[in-house]
Amino acid sequence: MTAQQVGRLLLLCLLVVLVACLGTPLRVQAAVAGATTNTVTTANSAAPANNAGAGTGLMMRVALNEGVPAASFLVKQGSYTFTDSSTGLPLGAVKAGDTWTVTAVGTTLLVQGPGLKGAQPFKGPVLLQDAGGASSDHPNLFQCNGTLYRGSLAIQNLSNKLLVLNILDMESYLYGVVGKEIGGAASAEALCAQAVVSRSYALSMRGLSAWYDIGHDTDAQVYGGYSGEQEFASGGGNPVVTAVQRTRGQVLEYSGALICAYFTANAGGYTEDAENVWTESRPYLKGVASDEDACVDTMGSWAQSTYRWTKTISRSDLGTQLGVGKILDIQVSRNRTRISTDPVTGSIKRDFIPGSVTVSGRATQVTVTGAGGSKTFYRDNIRQAFGLKSTLFDLDLGGQLQGMDTQGQPVALTGDKIYVEGQDGVPLTVAPGAGNLYAIGSGSAQVLQGAPADQVTFSGRGYGHGVGMSQWGAIGLAIKGYKYQDILELYYNQGKHDGNLKLVGNYGN
Repeated sequence: MTAQQVGRLLLLCLLVVLVACLGTPLRVQAAVAGATTNTVTTANSAAPANNAGAGTGLMMRVALNEGVPAASFLVKQGSYTFTDSSTGLPLGAVKAGDTWTVTAVGTTLLVQGPGLKGAQPFKGPVLLQDAGGASSDHPNLFQCNGTLYRGSLAIQNLSNKLLVLNILDMESYLYGVVGKEIGGAASAEALCAQAVVSRSYALSMRGLSAWYDIGHDTDAQVYGGYSGEQEFASGGGNPVVTAVQRTRGQVLEYSGALICAYFTANAGGYTEDAENVWTESRPYLKGVASDEDACVDTMGSWAQSTYRWTKTISRSDLGTQLGVGKILDIQVSRNRTRISTDPVTGSIKRDFIPGSVTVSGRATQVTVTGAGGSKTFYRDNIRQAFGLKSTLFDLDLGGQLQGMDTQGQPVALTGDKIYVEGQDGVPLTVAPGAGNLYAIGSGSAQVLQGAPADQVTFSGRGYGHGVGMSQWGAIGLAIKGYKYQDILELYYNQGKHDGNLKLVGNYGN
């Protein structure tokens, strides 16, 4: 029996004994053994090619749908069984092309399909199980919501709504992730970096939910199943599959612990410390220059928009969006976050360091004053509240004069009147919002305010939260000849090469 067949047999045994009663999470267990370590800082220590097929090792429960009333599926090709996990009894013969529908009703599942007399109730979860016998060029595949998937399908009733899971081994899961995340412009080394990062991230998510290991969209990382995998197939090969196989089982550890390898689409030239974006500090998520983000300038309009962007909105529309009435003033702070522990209660305290500036220049606090009140937004919530691509931006509040504070940051000059010193020291007054104001030099004039008085303009860089590996930066570094180990060392250890970041091989196999 081949290793692939053994893996499938073990998976079948695990799934048969999964759930005996409704309301119990569908779990898949896999041992982690025989891990080996290699320093990630060795630029030429590329992992040996591993052309073994997927089907063994760590298993993943990927949530395809949650909270839906019904789900349909069909077998596209290969051999499957369909059973009620609460009893272990088969629900019927599953043939390619036959459509089955599962609906949540109360605490039961109504299953409708060939061989059943109408919709029949089952306790569930129901399990469409990959029965093996597939080959690398003709895998077993099922279709759900128009997308093809490897592995097995489990459907469970949770509070009269369905949870739909794709259960498959880690490496097969990554086939459907890596290309969907970093895109077709990535070369081999960038794809390998993404494979290691996505594997590390997925493993760090396991255990956060009792019901599944990871989602399928941008709230986690994008998973396109077999359909997404095939988007990158060309000429009889697939660079995404090759990258996953080349890095098979490799994850990142920092000081001996698995890292949560966050990544971002484009850092806009500089990544950010995690505490200035979210709730905690992590030593491997620190800001670092990401100059190669600018490689998008050669990639076309869509890619360029991830690096430089502008958003203009009227004061009235923005005020309505934020619920404060017409905008009167916006104050932006870029102070770094300080995290400490209360010595008495042990609770985590977070405050801003006065006079400081985040390593990338990202905003950490924005206070908006409108005709109907004021609101303050913090860190990455700024991005969602204002509908921005990132928090790395400059603000032009039309109709408002700005000066500079002692740190060289723009500060709005507010009030009904602003005084400037005229010739011979005589004070002159100007009215903000009255139109363009000019500074007169020797034979030339410069507009001090250019945006219309009713408009707010954000001029920014980057796309995403800005923490961890920049995907476009990784693509640019790979173009310059960086190995994937070098890319990972830069983004998760700031290129220190001090041995704290390690590439752990054969993780979970």
